[in-house]
Amino acid sequence: MMLDRREQAPFSFDDVYAAADSGNLVDLLLKIDDSGIIEIWARDPKQRADTESALADAAEALRGRLVRKTGVGDNVLCMVMALVLEAIQQRFH
Repeated sequence: MMLDRREQAPFSFDDVYAAADSGNLVDLLLKIDDSGIIEIWARDPKQRADTESALADAAEALRGRLVRKTGVGDNVLCMVMALVLEAIQQRFH
């Protein structure tokens, strides 16, 4: 995993928000999918649409409060994990 290898994501915080706003966050996340897991479920149009919606809602909830709420600092991979956890919390709370 990129985080374990201390690699930087090939995108920025702003790129994540822009992708969430345009409905292309899954495409952005595919850039860091070393295992192929995202690619597997991203092929299913319904799962992909549901995921885009959940992640966009999570991004909106964290927008402007990300560092304060999650403590991710300047690591974009940590931001991605925070978005996923926020999406799970929103959908299954």
